[in-house]
Amino acid sequence: MPGDLAAPQVEWHTITPREALAAHNVDLDGLSSEETQDRRSRFGPNILPETATAGPLLVFLRQFRNPLIYLLLFAGILSLVLGDRWDAAFIFGVLFLNAAIGAFQEVKADASARALRSLVPQTARIRRDGAIREIESEAIVPGDIAELESGMRITADMRLIEAVGLEADESTLTGESLPVHKKAELSLASATPVADRINMLYAGSGIVKGRAVGLVTNTGSQTQLGAINRTLGEASAGASAIPLVRRMATLARQIAIIAIGLILALGAVLALQGEGWREIILLSIALAVAAIPEGLPVAVTVALSAAASRMARRNVIVRALPAVEGLGACTLIASDKTGTLTLNRLTVERVVTPDGREMGRTQWRDEQADETLRAIGEAAGLCNESKLTEHGSPVGDAVDVALLEFSRETGAEIDRMQNAQRLSIIPYEPVLKFAAVEAEWNTRAITIVKGAPETILPMCDNIGKQTLAIPEELAARGYRVLALAKGTEQSTDGYIRDHLENLELLGFVGLTDPLRRGVVEAVVKCREAGIAVAMITGDHPATALAIARQLGMNADQASVITGGELSALGRDEAAFSKKVLGKTIFARTEPEQKLRIVRAFQQSGHTVGVTGDGVNDGPALLMADIGIAMGRGGTDVARGAADLVLADDNFATIVAGVEEGRVTFANIRKIVLFMLATGAAEILMFLLALSVGLPMPLTPVQLLWLNLVTNGVLDVTLGFDRGDGDELKHPPRPKLASLMDRDALILMLPGAILMTLISVWVLQDRLAAGMAINEARNHVLLMVVTFQIAFLLTIRNLSLPFWRWHSPENGWMFVGMATAILLQAGAMSLPLLQRFLGTGPVAPEFFWLCLLAALAVLLVTETSKQFLNRQERTSGTVLSRNAEKFG
Repeated sequence: MPGDLAAPQVEWHTITPREALAAHNVDLDGLSSEETQDRRSRFGPNILPETATAGPLLVFLRQFRNPLIYLLLFAGILSLVLGDRWDAAFIFGVLFLNAAIGAFQEVKADASARALRSLVPQTARIRRDGAIREIESEAIVPGDIAELESGMRITADMRLIEAVGLEADESTLTGESLPVHKKAELSLASATPVADRINMLYAGSGIVKGRAVGLVTNTGSQTQLGAINRTLGEASAGASAIPLVRRMATLARQIAIIAIGLILALGAVLALQGEGWREIILLSIALAVAAIPEGLPVAVTVALSAAASRMARRNVIVRALPAVEGLGACTLIASDKTGTLTLNRLTVERVVTPDGREMGRTQWRDEQADETLRAIGEAAGLCNESKLTEHGSPVGDAVDVALLEFSRETGAEIDRMQNAQRLSIIPYEPVLKFAAVEAEWNTRAITIVKGAPETILPMCDNIGKQTLAIPEELAARGYRVLALAKGTEQSTDGYIRDHLENLELLGFVGLTDPLRRGVVEAVVKCREAGIAVAMITGDHPATALAIARQLGMNADQASVITGGELSALGRDEAAFSKKVLGKTIFARTEPEQKLRIVRAFQQSGHTVGVTGDGVNDGPALLMADIGIAMGRGGTDVARGAADLVLADDNFATIVAGVEEGRVTFANIRKIVLFMLATGAAEILMFLLALSVGLPMPLTPVQLLWLNLVTNGVLDVTLGFDRGDGDELKHPPRPKLASLMDRDALILMLPGAILMTLISVWVLQDRLAAGMAINEARNHVLLMVVTFQIAFLLTIRNLSLPFWRWHSPENGWMFVGMATAILLQAGAMSLPLLQRFLGTGPVAPEFFWLCLLAALAVLLVTETSKQFLNRQERTSGTVLSRNAEKFG
């Protein structure tokens, strides 16, 4: 049947080209048409399987999976049973609005798998029936013979049969920043990592240089891309929820349990007292509405959207809104090296002359290059196979491009060099380890040789011990080292190979994939903010260690572990975690190992942010608490798997994102405190009123008006606060910190209790004065709105007194207070709202009573805040950080 993957189960990198052909029962003329059809039916098309995605209706319905929603649904149904159609309509309207908002912000789709498919090109050059054909890549089958050359992308996994000067770019798959030299004739050990299998080519990579013939070994889901696709699926299934999502779910469960407990307990008490079922149901509806912070999803969404806007201005693009806050919660950032910490572009960073004089890039970029540097720059430009585009940018082999840029930086006339006549050329081949050219330059014939130091130095005269030590020292610092030498200035008559002796060594160049600007400072800031940094890369261990040292990660050889060492541990997760937790640099890792590394850090208690740009980073980005992809140089796979995207591809931008994340958490914390405090006051108000024999202080519709309208325009404004400026001077909040801790209760309860006492007194006083119940509730409603405004004033900043103006002040908060006052005035004066809410005008003197009561609530809460501040100063911290405890 299609997709019956009965391909030979062979470790293709371990056998010879002849054995590989025999395993697929094919020769170099390719498959016949009949055999192709048979294999297509057995193996299926060369595509990655698509994952079904949820439609808009299912996404909308998923928003109702929440215990608070169940309570409101129950309250709405009970309202219908009692015939209170206005109450029921209002409750169901709230549910619909929340579900619509939730569905709208669920933006994380399965873009990763679709992006993987886009990496595979549409056509390929295949030998079939003894002829070369251009076919759709989907039609490739195992056993096909492919012809490859520079510029092509690979259509399936292949075992090389022939290769001439072949170099492949596998950076998006393995993290290896340099093009990989490929050799067909080698057979490798079984345990050889994917990044070191130089006799293989993998789907999604590209040919940088040379030509080759390859045997297709695996297609579709059986390729390395397919393995990453499966790992992405596993990561998606087991991925951690974003920290804010986890905390909000915990909060919802806590509120639901408390509300259900109160409803059952009071219902039982009323039943024992002989109350009718209608009164019990009305009370249940009112308590459900009072206990549930209906406006919380909207307020949190507004806070996250405002933060996403601020982050976008700092080059952090938000794909999933809850991730805005999550970045501030990170305790460890596991970063890819290539393209994330570095530019993924080879650059000449060091030049060392034979006598040991070392020069850095600034010495030829910012200063006048001396004669020695100019000579080395000319040699680098002449012995060079890269070309200039019409815009003057060099293209070609990564090393040659870097050397030509270096030549330009030293002041060489690279346009003239490109046009100089080459009299004789020896192109670079991996087996030779050098390249040579004889060119007409400044009216003379000049011979230039470049290559591996161990190949070039024996060609040169007068090489001392000091010179021999230079390349080893540069290599130990993570540089790729090339030697440049100059030969005779007399023509070789085309026999350049006979003149590669007695050369003059010009010097050594050290090439590296340079660090991105600002990353060293970013790592320092991460450390100051209590965030650890680990490097996970497919690159060589020595290169990874050298980069770590440049970053200031205080790393040594003991900090490094390779994918091979991790593979030797097998599936022993305990041993794997123990190894991982003692390391900060992970080299030669594969996608599945990155996934396990991230999981090990999470299980140790870390909130993990993962950065990456390649296909190989996709699974780890999905598994992370917060996935961060590069926007410019990143692959679609990485961007699709991430929660955040860095528009400028700069690791340093993460620090700005962390700061905004911590500001956002503080804002959401204040929103939750505000809503729970006012909600607690409403519940206590009911309990106290009923305990002293008074009727319900407010109706369910009045409670919804408070929670969604007046309360709603107040709490959303807290989401626009821009922070205090010291967010990065403190460690991340604990992963398991609880919302309802001692400090939260001290802030919330005194004010809530005072609101309760005054509101019940107002109800009792108005009823005793002969007012109707609706008129008395009208006075209570106005009093509670005033309380809300007072409480907002005091919690807008958790470390400064309410009368202290602090910069930048949140102007939206004052707009919100004015809006709440106008809305309540409208509710008391407009006929439609009067009928709907049971409200009306009040006597002028009652406004003065409201102001005095609000001042009392403000002073009580302010006293609680200052008490906590004094305690925090004693322990050497500040309250604003203690406020970052969210569960």
